[in-house]
Amino acid sequence: MGLYDDILSTFIHIRKDEDLLRLLTLKPENFAEGIPDPLSPTLPNIIDKPPEELSDIQNKHIMKSVKVDDLEPIKLCRLFIYPGRRTPERNNYATADQEIHIDILCHIDYENGDFRSSRITDRLNDLLVNAKVKGVFGKLEYVGGNIISGVPRNYVGYKCVYEFGSFRK
Repeated sequence: MGLYDDILSTFIHIRKDEDLLRLLTLKPENFAEGIPDPLSPTLPNIIDKPPEELSDIQNKHIMKSVKVDDLEPIKLCRLFIYPGRRTPERNNYATADQEIHIDILCHIDYENGDFRSSRITDRLNDLLVNAKVKGVFGKLEYVGGNIISGVPRNYVGYKCVYEFGSFRK
């Protein structure tokens, strides 16, 4: 498997997760307004929406490249998934360690409601860390995370870095 196949498999794996889609799209719990927690089993599944509607949701909230110019007038959570540093093992490109970066951007209404970026980070770690992602050679490991500066007004950003390599089992 190459970089393209591995990052595409990770991207597809993330887009299919119901809990992650709920955290990216549904408002924080609010007793006063009668809004349940986004992970409540009483809510309908997003993944069960008609294919075109589901695809629109996935494309709006999970992207392959950083696009932020549309964020300021709207309130949402969005992921950007893209390749990071590639380090060859024994000077061999084919047996390299590859980073995958996932940037999380959350409007402050979500962040102030339930620390949404932390909930999304936890879900990503559950989905990816030391788990077998179909098509990815080896296991993904969490390398680290950090605050992202320079995000659009009224948004917070957090970067998660994962790594897979040719020799991980």
